This record gives sequence, C-alpha cells and structure tokens, in this order.
Amino acid sequence: MPDNRRQLGQQCEDLARAHLEKAGYMVRDANYRCPWGEIDIVVEKNEEIVFVEVRTRRSKRFGSPEESVTALKRKHLVSTAYHYIEAHNLSLPWSYRPHSD
Repeated sequence: MPDNRRQLGQQCEDLARAHLEKAGYMVRDANYRCPWGEIDIVVEKNEEIVFVEVRTRRSKRFGSPEESVTALKRKHLVSTAYHYIEAHNLSLPWSYRPHSD
C-alpha cells in the first residue's frame, strides 16, 4: 500500500480510537493479527468486548466504507475475533469451535 494510503488509514484509525475512548471505551489492543486476518481496534466497556474494523474511503465513487467489507472479509473478522477471545482466555456466552482453514 502506498505511504499516503497507509498514512490516511493510520490517521483514521487514530480518530476512531480517540472517538471510542471519548465514548468511554478502553482500548485493549490495536492491529491484532492472527492467521485469519487483522482487527484494527479491540475495545472494552462494561465488560463487553467490541471488535472494530476501520474503513476509509476518499469518495463514494467505488461505494461506501461499509460496502467495502465483503462476505469473505466478514468471515475473516469473525474468525480473528474468536482467535483473540481464545488467545486471551476470555469467556463466551455460548459454545463456539473456530474453523480450521
């Protein structure tokens, strides 16, 4: 990714992090990586863990940021979130077995 895109992405992640902290969330982690993908920001508030994907678009020419999250990207985000939960020995309110791709 060219430096200007990477820099814009980092600036937007910083803005998102500041917004979440202002809203009372505690940042637990940033840019968490595992074999299935990456989660931009992991926050916690009132014993609830939230996994945040930050998407940035310069214009809507190619769609909104929300539209840029494909089904495959969602699958990777969910798998990465479960990996985070297991790696940090966090409890789940239900049983889940992660896929083994």
